Amino acid sequence: MSPVLAIAAAGLAALLAWPLTRWLGRGAGWPLAILYLLGAFALLSPLSLALADIPTEVVRIPWVPARDWTLDLFADPTGLFFAMLALVIGAIVLIYSTAYLPGRPRGEARGGAQHYGFYQLMTLFTVSMLGLVLTDSLILLFVCWELTSLASFALIANSGRKAYSSALRTLVVTIVGGLVLLAAVVAIWLRTGTTSISQVLGHEVWATDPGFTAAVAVAVAVAAFTKSAQFPFHFWLPDAMAAITPVSAYLHAAAVVKAGIFLLMRFSPIFHDVAVWNVLLVTVGMGTAVMAAVFALQKTDLKQLMAYSTVSQLGWIIATIGIGTQAALAAAALHTLAHALFKSGLFMLVGVVDHEAGSRDIRDLGPLWRRMPWTFGATVLGAAAMAGIPPTLGFVSKESMLTAFGEVASGNSVTVTVLLAAAVVGAILTFLYCARIVMGGFLGLYQRDRGADQSAARPIAEVHEAPVRLWLPAALPAVIGLPLALVAGILDAPMAAIARTAAGPFGWAPDQRGFAEYRALPAGFGEADLDYSPHLALWHGFTLELGLTALILVVGALLVWQRRVLDRALDRELLPFTGAAVLESMMRGTVSAGRALLRPTASDSPARHAGALIATVCVYGVGLGGWALVTGATLPARLGDLDRTIDVVLLIVIVLAVIGLCTARSRLAAVVLLSAVGIAVTIQIFGLGAPDVGLTQLLVEALTIIMFMLVLRRLPKDFIAPTRTRRTAAIVLGVASGLVATAAALVFSGRRERSPIGMYLLENGPDITGGANVVNTILVEFRALDTFGEVSVLGVAGIAILAVLGSVRSRASNNTADNQDDDFLPGTEQATGEAETALEDADRNTMPLRLLSRGVAPTLAVVSVLLLWRGHNEPGGGFIAALVASCAFALYYLSRESDSPVSKPSTPVRFIGGGLILAGLTGVGGYALGEFLEPAHWYILGQHISSALFFDLGVFFGVLGLVMTAFNTLGAEGTAVDAVPGTDQTVEASR
Repeated sequence: MSPVLAIAAAGLAALLAWPLTRWLGRGAGWPLAILYLLGAFALLSPLSLALADIPTEVVRIPWVPARDWTLDLFADPTGLFFAMLALVIGAIVLIYSTAYLPGRPRGEARGGAQHYGFYQLMTLFTVSMLGLVLTDSLILLFVCWELTSLASFALIANSGRKAYSSALRTLVVTIVGGLVLLAAVVAIWLRTGTTSISQVLGHEVWATDPGFTAAVAVAVAVAAFTKSAQFPFHFWLPDAMAAITPVSAYLHAAAVVKAGIFLLMRFSPIFHDVAVWNVLLVTVGMGTAVMAAVFALQKTDLKQLMAYSTVSQLGWIIATIGIGTQAALAAAALHTLAHALFKSGLFMLVGVVDHEAGSRDIRDLGPLWRRMPWTFGATVLGAAAMAGIPPTLGFVSKESMLTAFGEVASGNSVTVTVLLAAAVVGAILTFLYCARIVMGGFLGLYQRDRGADQSAARPIAEVHEAPVRLWLPAALPAVIGLPLALVAGILDAPMAAIARTAAGPFGWAPDQRGFAEYRALPAGFGEADLDYSPHLALWHGFTLELGLTALILVVGALLVWQRRVLDRALDRELLPFTGAAVLESMMRGTVSAGRALLRPTASDSPARHAGALIATVCVYGVGLGGWALVTGATLPARLGDLDRTIDVVLLIVIVLAVIGLCTARSRLAAVVLLSAVGIAVTIQIFGLGAPDVGLTQLLVEALTIIMFMLVLRRLPKDFIAPTRTRRTAAIVLGVASGLVATAAALVFSGRRERSPIGMYLLENGPDITGGANVVNTILVEFRALDTFGEVSVLGVAGIAILAVLGSVRSRASNNTADNQDDDFLPGTEQATGEAETALEDADRNTMPLRLLSRGVAPTLAVVSVLLLWRGHNEPGGGFIAALVASCAFALYYLSRESDSPVSKPSTPVRFIGGGLILAGLTGVGGYALGEFLEPAHWYILGQHISSALFFDLGVFFGVLGLVMTAFNTLGAEGTAVDAVPGTDQTVEASR
């Protein structure tokens, strides 16, 4: 249960982030950090078991029982390692944030809203990261992978408007990687038949199908490259430096970029000796390491320099993973630890410099080492660790990686030589940009002539050491690498455990008892030494790696001495374009292509939009008929029973109404004729024995007529006379669509027997649901998820009505100040004639309706409640009940003397939101009892009660809120309409 406790601690932090921030402001970081440390402490027990090769429990939590999906949590050495990094580094960053984030301005309410998003998103990100690294489920792994992308996007965007474009580019790149990973996950699932990662690692397909193995290996590698910012996806990480320093320190040192490293380590047991995997990781990783190091040397902004150094260091790790041996995987894990420590510390230390000196540009920073001695000392240690200078942990990890490169599995001397040469070049460049950090940030060796002192940096005399609460958390991870290097042997066991689980041919797998054990993978992977130990230490004697390190330090020192020559050589654009520019160009191209596709229908005319859809249906119908004629296929069709007089009468009514509708010039006449068609169809539905559908159709027709009338008040009385060409096209299209629709009805109703699904529901629905009204039980039980989606769409439509019409009214209100002619929509003419005359004496004209509404409106309210209550067994339900209640509101509106809202502006939105929440909570409650949206049943005082009733109640409020929104926005004149409650957008449209 330890993984569950760790995730629970992070989850509790996410739940408490908002109230703690409201209470403590930026100080909320302290209790949240304590929860992180408690989560890390919960992982110590399984960590000790994993290091001792003792089986640990696999926790299975039911997720989708119908599909037999479970959320399997499992703490293997690799997952524990990355989880500890996320929690411990996260705790340090949260403590650092308590001093780095701006304090509460004088007069501001306690807490400070500017901190809400940061702490909330940080904790949610940690939960996602823990779910990613501690799961044994492919499904949960992918879900958490995408959640980390969304959380990183939100954290970057939360840093301010200047970060929006950077956040969007980050999201695009990582989402592309997510789609590639999704393809790999689906392919693995289909081939192996399981979503258990441990069972996937042990499947025989990897040994028997090398083509499939290579394809999946490439997909997993590409997905990891997007997350870990490897070429050609490297540009998003420097672009994301628009985020505030704590975000950069966490996401780019211990979290999101490490997710890519984790993915490679997780799938390494099946790909570690696949040639395409080895070549791809080594070439891309080492190439990115060298390329990013060169770019880092061009940067004068310390944060940008740190970003490119992160890309470079990640390239080192990925290239090492690509070697595939246990020594290489242990070295990759060790450097991942070292990188998380020195990089998070350096990021935060750069933030300290920016906080105190007012700039991160080395051209503006003078000799700060005397003014900020503690920050300077910690930065020197962090930079030394990144440069691999002894006696730091970075030196130990770099030595281990060089050793792994020298023992590359191919054994080819040329390959070893090329790889070591590239590593030496990358290490020299690393030494140079680390020296640039120290000399530019604290020694002032890159300081330019400040002239009139127009730079953002403060004068040296005004700079002083940061408060202890700011520099100490920043210095801690950067400094801790020194004592760890001195006792590097204590890391032998954890690094060996990670290497064993990541190298194969053995992997962790849960047995039938729910415990993890080592299990051999299929034959064909070769032998491996389970007793492997890296024997980490500062001194291994005079070795090749030590000689290479000495060469790196000597050449690096010489180049630092000649830094001006190097700077002049690099003071130019090395490439004619940047990755961000390429992505922007692709996005603009996509937008342009979309506009080109939109152009044929880019019109406000409904006829053009409807015409395109109808024409498409006609073409499809003609094509289907042509196919039947060519192939000789027989399409089933039957006319059915045509001997009922009512059908003939209704057909005549509908035909005459449609002809009149097509020829009508008056908008009012068209609406009346359209309503006649609807009423005739409603009678037909009742005649076929479908009271639920008929009642719904009748109520919709009544409300639709009222809505049409509300709109017609703002439109000219008559339609614009069409041209001859448009009239001819409309006739042709109308006739063609009618013929196609008739043929389709005959074909699709050609099945003589009843649907097996329909018969199943009719025969078994009452027993399964306890309700006799099969139509309602289908909506609220069998297909409740569809109904929930439809109600959600209605809710979104209601909010859209408020937003769109609210903005139109706002413009109309502004125009009224200059022109008091009218308040009608732009481009329309004020209706004149009988309507205005009828409203001259509104009090007398509405008197009959007011008298009628006194008795009818309460009756409709009672009928609405009865329909809602009995919907499970008799015709009715939440949707029909909401329509009846809406008719009561319609009667109330029509009987009023003036055009005023039927409720407060916020009431419909609350109905919509409350309905969706109630329906959603009903689904969650069903999930707690079995499956999502599965109803529960009770008997209270002998009366059968189903949780579907509460779901129906949510539908009721959602639909009622939408109709009230339409009345308030379309029917209200000269009133205030709030687009969304709680916002500042208030629209005042007055005559």
